[in-house]
Amino acid sequence: MASVVRSTALRAGGACVRCRKGKTKCVYENGRAPCKNCAKGMHECYLPSESMSHGGHGVSPARVQQRARESLPSERAVSSTSGDRQATSASGVSRHIPTVTEKLTPELMQECERVISNTLPACVAFHKPSFLQQLKNTSMDPTMIHALLATAARHSPAMIRRYGGHGGGSAAAEHFASKAIHLIGQALDQPSLADIQALCLLVIHEWGCRNAVRAYIYLGQAARMAQMYRIVHSHHHHSDPDQFLQDESFRRTLWLIYILDCFLTSSPGRHPALSSHDVQDVSLPCTLVDYHFGNPVYVRTLSGAPPSTMPDSAGHLGEVGEFGHIVLATKAWRNVVEMMTTTTLETFSEEQCLALEQDIDAIRQSLPLHFADKPGQINLHITMGSGYMYAMIHSLLNCGTIFVNRRRILQVVTDENFSLEAWRSSSYPLMLQAVDRIFAASHSIIHSLLSLEHGADKDSILCFPIFMLFSAFTAGSTVAYLTLKGLAPPDVIESASSIVRDSLRLCQDGSESWPLVVPWQRHLSVMSKVLREVNSAPRDIRDAREDSRSNQHVSPSVKDDILSQADTNPDAMDYDQTTGLGAHAPLPSSVDGRDSEPPIPRRPGVTTINGGSAGAATPVTASPPPGPVPKADSPDVASSTSVGGIPQAPQPGPDVDMTAMELCAAFERQLLELDDLAAFMGGGV
Repeated sequence: MASVVRSTALRAGGACVRCRKGKTKCVYENGRAPCKNCAKGMHECYLPSESMSHGGHGVSPARVQQRARESLPSERAVSSTSGDRQATSASGVSRHIPTVTEKLTPELMQECERVISNTLPACVAFHKPSFLQQLKNTSMDPTMIHALLATAARHSPAMIRRYGGHGGGSAAAEHFASKAIHLIGQALDQPSLADIQALCLLVIHEWGCRNAVRAYIYLGQAARMAQMYRIVHSHHHHSDPDQFLQDESFRRTLWLIYILDCFLTSSPGRHPALSSHDVQDVSLPCTLVDYHFGNPVYVRTLSGAPPSTMPDSAGHLGEVGEFGHIVLATKAWRNVVEMMTTTTLETFSEEQCLALEQDIDAIRQSLPLHFADKPGQINLHITMGSGYMYAMIHSLLNCGTIFVNRRRILQVVTDENFSLEAWRSSSYPLMLQAVDRIFAASHSIIHSLLSLEHGADKDSILCFPIFMLFSAFTAGSTVAYLTLKGLAPPDVIESASSIVRDSLRLCQDGSESWPLVVPWQRHLSVMSKVLREVNSAPRDIRDAREDSRSNQHVSPSVKDDILSQADTNPDAMDYDQTTGLGAHAPLPSSVDGRDSEPPIPRRPGVTTINGGSAGAATPVTASPPPGPVPKADSPDVASSTSVGGIPQAPQPGPDVDMTAMELCAAFERQLLELDDLAAFMGGGV
């Protein structure tokens, strides 16, 4: 790192600009910049005579360094011969960027090391030995340093206090993310692998902050940069360990983009950043042992075929690694989502659901024995340091299982001839099996997250990956719906309450780190409160309510075409009401005001989860205006507390003014209109 030599270690006339403004003593270690104050705060340190070079008129020559284009995680660990070859190939394409003169303190280095070692996706997508060596030698790319610190800021109480203030972990992460994106913006024409990897971490940061549009733009930018990098750095010397590390690092980065692409384009209206052609001939990630030790292996592609770079197509293929199984599970989950977004009540196909479920089971069968979903297995992985990999694989598979079976059940219960009495008399044996699968998958998801929580580091804030929290939300909301609808067996009511309670607590804790989770937590809190009210009602009232449900059918209404598109309703799961006594507090905006598009209000007459008709001018507690009786799919919350002359359970508190029947009808409508996927993506484009 280039540095400015100062003539004295302590001199009033030689104080830097920041120390002059703060009127603090400016001390240079060994007479070189940065001073101790700037190094401690990771600020840029420069003298008043150098201020012109920091005001937008260029950078002082003393503060310019050349960063090689091939900034790979493994380039510091290669042999001298390989290093000479890389220097020769990169000498003609180097670029000038401002040097980040901030000095990494031991505390910040420890936070970066924690991200690389334990935090998804860095712990599986990046080459851990090379990254740790670069941290030790202070030779890591500045862009990657800031991206790692942006990820670490959500886990570290010290960083939140120092950089976040009242904004919490999101504000602390934004402090470093803004610096990283500034450096990336200067190298769009000649991207390095470190730039692409850092941009992937920033996609997750913006996504979690509910800046959906910005995350989607960054995702497309990362995909284009990866394509440019792939064209320039196409290698075929697979047997060379150094070359294998470089190629495998790029492949893992490309698969990380693929996973984020599956998540952020999971509803109509968002075009994928990667096409099938971009990954059709890319080997799946190998095992971490082969990757960390640089053992060249060939691994099959996503379609199961050997890669085209393999000399002998009939040769031995290496084992698919932990990250590779996450890729396969993501593909299976994405196929389920595609079915949900392309089928309607009229075009639903049971054969398609069966094929998707068989694909999920095939992936489960292909997992190594130590990655099988067995009781207590995750505790072994937590001890070995692979607990998050294990939980991520099974969260994807179990969430896909819930999606498939929930869609089957919705197809049956929304039929006008559906009868709860027939359901209880075992007239729907396949649907009862679907309920059992949903409960088993939900229990597995919650158990995995609780085990990770129990084994977490007590000195840091537990910050689950976004998808794990979404899988917990999916499990809790689906189990609550089945119980309120009367579709769950009577002997699992207590287990259902436990699943809903744990999923709500996980989402509450997750909302402190990820603003994206706040609408999910609100949704679950409403369902949980209604479920508690129903379970606490007297037995005779519960029986009367269930009898009335068996005699009445509430079909979900269909919104206008523009509202039925998940991508046009970014706050589809945000059930705030600005009128009435039960209004929740407004959702906190993103850390810098760059929130997603403003929510599109639902049309009047459509019941929302927190009760009432969105867009109505009267408060939810007011009496309904005179007129015809409300339709069955949008009952008025101020109507009588009886249905068909049969008394109902007591109404929930003022902030939850919906009956169980109304809540189930609203939830069915939202599932059919993909509102949960819209909330998962954080908004529309």
